[in-house]
This record gives sequence, structure tokens and C-alpha cells, in this order.
Amino acid sequence: MLFERRMLATVVAGATVIGVSTGLVVLALEHLVEDLLHEIFEAPVWVPALTVVIGALATAVLVHWVGGRSSASTEVYVSEFHEETPTIDPSHAPGRLAGAFTTLGSGAPLGLEGPAVYTGSVVATVLRRRVAAFGAGTHNAMLIAAAAAGIAAVFKAPASGAIFALEVPFRGRLAGERVLAAVFGSAAGYMTMAAVDGVKNEIEVPRVDLTYASAASSALLGVVVGVAAIGVIWLIGRGEHLSEWGSPWVRALLAGGILAGLYGIGRGIAGESLALRSGNEVIDWAIGGDHAIWLLLAVFALRAFGPAVSIAGGGVGGLFIPLMAAGAVLGRLFADARSSEELSLYVTVGAAAMLGAGYAVPLTAVVFVAEYTGQATMIVPALLAVTAARIVVGSRSVSPAQRP
Repeated sequence: MLFERRMLATVVAGATVIGVSTGLVVLALEHLVEDLLHEIFEAPVWVPALTVVIGALATAVLVHWVGGRSSASTEVYVSEFHEETPTIDPSHAPGRLAGAFTTLGSGAPLGLEGPAVYTGSVVATVLRRRVAAFGAGTHNAMLIAAAAAGIAAVFKAPASGAIFALEVPFRGRLAGERVLAAVFGSAAGYMTMAAVDGVKNEIEVPRVDLTYASAASSALLGVVVGVAAIGVIWLIGRGEHLSEWGSPWVRALLAGGILAGLYGIGRGIAGESLALRSGNEVIDWAIGGDHAIWLLLAVFALRAFGPAVSIAGGGVGGLFIPLMAAGAVLGRLFADARSSEELSLYVTVGAAAMLGAGYAVPLTAVVFVAEYTGQATMIVPALLAVTAARIVVGSRSVSPAQRP
């Protein structure tokens, strides 16, 4: 009993340290990226196109010389979870995080949660190697705290962070014995960010009233998103494969050039920079305004293709919001096809379904959509949509390191 209490205290202490450390790093990185993006996208229209090319090349230099020649972020956590001994080299962290800044700060269509989860995983590894109390028996718990803290800090969504950390290492089951670490890591990461930035919903969504008809329609939307998710997962997989091909400098230059081209297409057809950045602005765009069907299809293609290109070029970032952005556009397409006025419902449910299907994290997707929008009424339609999407997608996932 005494041993169990000591182990419990160790897990709580470690999870708290990891959560606070991760929250502080994420806080700094987020503000740096947001400030830079504000300047870039307030500049003349040619500046973002040039910047994304320069960012891709800068990332290639950083990752190749000081980042361990790998741009993996969230995948580091998933892979490390299944290892008996630590494989993370903390000396690569400065280069990897600097690469995350040049990737995200240049407008590449990836998310901050990847570097956040990676940061927590590095802190967990350092604790294991430097502090005797954090031995092999607590390492997985510390890693789970790291992933939970990263998600909670980025999105200010503590429940989603805890569930994601437990859910993402596997496809279809939870690392349930590590719940305490997930809870404390997520809470510490969330509190660190909230203490500085406050608490607010990431996107403003009009209130949604749940009906039987909208719930049934959400299940049908899940099928549609599931079919599309198969293609998105394939594209991400091709990007991962190409990221190991040829010269990193050539890949970075090609990827930067393609992203600049996608940006130009987005500006030309929509008048906005919808092809770059993580995708929050795409969700807002999908909810508001009148959009032609062809334009929605084009934006979906841009948002499906862009992250794969960035990954192929060695970009450092996550897929959480990029997946949701693609699903949000599909949700708007679905709403328009049904001539429905419940745009916010289907956009949000579509985003949740794509996240749950793409990352094989259905529980995370459902809880996240409620925290992200501040509306519990989203839970039932999101449950139905995510379930339908996962049935269609099957065992596929954007994370090759996940295990059944």
C-alpha cells in the first residue's frame, strides 16, 4: 500500500511538472507564431507566398542540422509509448522546436499541437533520465501526461487533452491504466495557458438546437466524411513516404513552391488565405457567408492537399486542426446540399468526424467539439457522425505508429 501511494505521488508530481513546463513552452511558441503570422498576412499578397517557401527551406536546415533529421512531433509520443526504453534524444528538441516555429510561423497548413506534444515527451524523457524517482515504472504515465498537457495547452481543452493522450497510442482502445497521469498533465498544461491567456472558446459558433432529424442527418454526414477521410489519410501517408525521399533541400523547395501555389489559388478563388495556416479561419469561413458548391469543393481539396505537401517537405507540425478544417468544409457542403439552415451544426460535426476518423480518436473528437465550441448539444450528433465515419474508415489512420 505504501509503495502504491509513493508511486501515485510520483505520478502526480511528474505530471504536474510536465504540464507546467509544456504549457510555458507552448505559450511562448504560440505567441511568437501568432505575432509573425499577423505581420505576414497583413502584408502585400505576395509576402505569404514568398514566406512559406523561405519557411520550408529554413525548417529543412534546422531539422537536418540540429533537429535529428526528423520532423516527427505527435508521432514521437505515439512511437515512444510503445518502447520499453526511451529513444527520444533531448538534444534534438531545440532544432525541432525552431523548425516548428519556421514551419508554423511561415503559414504552413499544420498545427501547434504536434510540437506541444513533442515538447512534453522530451520533458518526460529528461525527468526519467535525471530523476531517479521517475524510473521505468512511471515512464508511460509521464508520456501520457505530456501528450495531455500539449493538447490541453494548445486548445485550452483539458478533457480533450486527457482523452487524446489515452486514446491516440492505439486504434480502438485506451491506455486506461494511466488515467491519473492524463488528468493531472492535462490540468497543469491547461492552467498554465489559461493563467496567462484566459479562457475562451476557440471559435464562435451560433447556438444549436438538437432534433431527431439533425441527429440522423449527422450520421449520414459521418458516412460522407468517412469516405473523404480515406482519401485524406492516403494523402497524408504519401506525404510521410515522400518526406524520406531524395534531398531535403529539394523537397523543401518543392513543397514551399507548391504551398505558395496553393495559397495563390486560394486567394484567387476565395479572396482569402484559406490554403495556409492551421485551419481555424477555414472553420469560421465555412460557417459564414454564401459559398458556391464548386468553391467549397476547391477549398476542401486545398485543405486536404496542403498538409500532405507540408509533411512531404519536412514541415514540423500537427494534424489536429488541419483535419478539422477539411471536415468543416465537407459539413458545409452537406448542409448546402440539404438546403439546411443549421450550418454551424453540420460544419462542427463534419470537423469532429474528420478528426475522429483521421486520427482514430473518436472519443477525443466528440469531447473536443463540445469544449471547442462551448456547446454540449453538439455531443450527440458528433457521436453519431464520428461512429459512422470510423466504421467507413476501418483501421486506417494518419498515425502509422498507432497499434491495434
